[in-house]
Amino acid sequence: MLTEAQRDEVVKEYAPMLARIASSYENDKHLQQDLLQEISLAVWRACASFRGDASVKTFVAKVAHNRCVDYVIKASNQTENVELSDGMLISQNSDNQEKSRDLMSAINRLSLPLRQVITMQLEGFTYSEIASVLGTSEAAVTKRAGRARTLLEQLLGSNNNG
Repeated sequence: MLTEAQRDEVVKEYAPMLARIASSYENDKHLQQDLLQEISLAVWRACASFRGDASVKTFVAKVAHNRCVDYVIKASNQTENVELSDGMLISQNSDNQEKSRDLMSAINRLSLPLRQVITMQLEGFTYSEIASVLGTSEAAVTKRAGRARTLLEQLLGSNNNG
């Protein structure tokens, strides 16, 4: 169990990762901020019961992804057909920012199971850790990761060619 001060530190330390997770589930910047607040609160509350069964990073990611899944379910119940934005953001600063935006746009077009795996891979999680967070097998994670990479290559290739 973590004290309030330790929970504050955990949320602060993993804030960048939590923001990236939120952005992989929500395209709208204002709604991303709302989701990030919900995730941060959920992580802070959950840390009170942290027993050390997994690394703190894995624990935080699991709480964040579970909160995001709840968010997606809630959002899908509120709106019937939400279409992802096809418009690419125009980079005003650098080529790397444009590539990063293209990647996030492509990731957001993946199905939820593929998006979960690829987002966690980008955060540096191993297949074993991803399987633990998502409550599935490493084989399923491996299969999803392969499909996600293939689809991302296709999506990013079509963005560059068309």
